[in-house]
Amino acid sequence: MNGVGALDEAGRLRLLGAGATGAAFSVVLVTLVASSWTAATPSLLLAVSIPAGAVGVCVAVVLQLRSWRAEGGYERSAVVRGWVLDGQVPPEVPASEWIPLVQAQAEREAAGWGKIVLSTLWAGMTWSMRDQHGPVITTMLILLWVGIGLWSALWVIPRARAAKRLLRRGVSTPG
Repeated sequence: MNGVGALDEAGRLRLLGAGATGAAFSVVLVTLVASSWTAATPSLLLAVSIPAGAVGVCVAVVLQLRSWRAEGGYERSAVVRGWVLDGQVPPEVPASEWIPLVQAQAEREAAGWGKIVLSTLWAGMTWSMRDQHGPVITTMLILLWVGIGLWSALWVIPRARAAKRLLRRGVSTPG
């Protein structure tokens, strides 16, 4: 793929996950907006949800591909992810190469905390508006916000902290 390189099974699953997340987010958002103006009937939900889901899939996949391109391609992204998960960088990799890549991973902690704060606020606002949107839309939105918060708490923040530990330790050399 243009600037991304070859994808393995994990990469294809990440694209699938990004597409599913994009679809869910856009469907919930469009359904919420549409239900603010008119009653949320099944035909209305289908009429706006299917196109919104398709757009959400496209946007999320394009953003994931763009992210991989910015990281030097999928393969480079997977290698850096492996370094972070292993807690070490091979000694033959020069510091000028690995430090900026791992630093970019470490800087994602703030974004993770921001997602947790925003998802908590959005869940509270959604709950406060439950009388206006009904139980189905309220439940869909709260599940979306909880999912975003959990993703950040269980994946984004721990990975960023692991990258920070790796930066503090530096290159591990064979003893």
